[in-house]
Amino acid sequence: MTIPVSDSQAVDHAITTRMSARAFTNQPVPKALITEILQVASRAPSGTNTQPWKVTVLTGASQQALSDKILAAYNNP
Repeated sequence: MTIPVSDSQAVDHAITTRMSARAFTNQPVPKALITEILQVASRAPSGTNTQPWKVTVLTGASQQALSDKILAAYNNP
């Protein structure tokens, strides 16, 4: 039996039960999935409706170069 919950209870449940268990791999994320995620995310609310985000998606050599720089900065603070 499903117990009806309010919207705020559903959000609270989603936040408190969230778990990230994905291991990072070299497997590329399909472009269609990235596009879908960004389309959904573009509808997310922001404080005072300012929608301040900017998104950059990198692939290939550009992604690798950025990853290398981040790892170097992390490993050599």
